Amino acid sequence: MGATAPVTSAAVLSALAQPTRLKIIEVLADGDPEGTPAGVIARRVECPASTLSFHLKELAQAGLLEARPRGRFILYAVVPGAFAALAEFIGRLPGKPESGSPAPKPPRGRTGKRKREEPLAATEPEAQLSIF
Repeated sequence: MGATAPVTSAAVLSALAQPTRLKIIEVLADGDPEGTPAGVIARRVECPASTLSFHLKELAQAGLLEARPRGRFILYAVVPGAFAALAEFIGRLPGKPESGSPAPKPPRGRTGKRKREEPLAATEPEAQLSIF
């Protein structure tokens, strides 16, 4: 997926599996195609410089962004080809909706609320206590 070295889909997905890194990608995608300075990214993502540096390094190593020196600054920009390759990979996965049909609804997950268990009726075998 990277421009200079082959990068696995696992590395890309791993790099993106972190909320701060996703915010960084959003900031860069909405920014200037030539790049965005780290200070601007830090303010938009609300991330300390040392933490931001770590996340930028992880995204760059996964081939998702590149750093371009501009005077005293380093501008960071997304690598469009990396995201095109990721989209191609995801498009090959099963579950792709057929043309003209609506996308499937996501499975219902836990809502965080515990389901209240109904008490067992005394006549049900599970409700009986057995010693032997």
